[in-house]
Amino acid sequence: MPSSTTWPGITRRCRKHLTPYDIMQSLTELESERLEWSLQTFTEATAVSSLRKLEGEIKEVEELLTVPTDADPFDWIAALSEEYADCLMCLFDSAGRAGISVELITAAFAAKMTKNKARKWAKNPDNSYSHVK
Repeated sequence: MPSSTTWPGITRRCRKHLTPYDIMQSLTELESERLEWSLQTFTEATAVSSLRKLEGEIKEVEELLTVPTDADPFDWIAALSEEYADCLMCLFDSAGRAGISVELITAAFAAKMTKNKARKWAKNPDNSYSHVK
């Protein structure tokens, strides 16, 4: 895995020409196109089956994050970004098949951030965090 000091330069290169509006507009348009294609292509998929596919995609991300590599940092970031995109597509596919749009997810994201910032958090043994109930 490349050192974290290489990431800022890579991130700037990837988004230097896009404004936040362009990125959100682009994501909304891409997801609309992707969902239409997915509904036509995977006619028997369901919101739950898309989550099962997501589990496999998450394993691919985990492998890239945990298996040592001597790959060029730009190639590694590109591969990892593609796997995260696969995860996002599966998650959006599940949401879309459940009738939830990118716009609804965005609104829920903002509301959830406000809620999460007000919570107390505790570290779990696996270094993840859970809110204190």
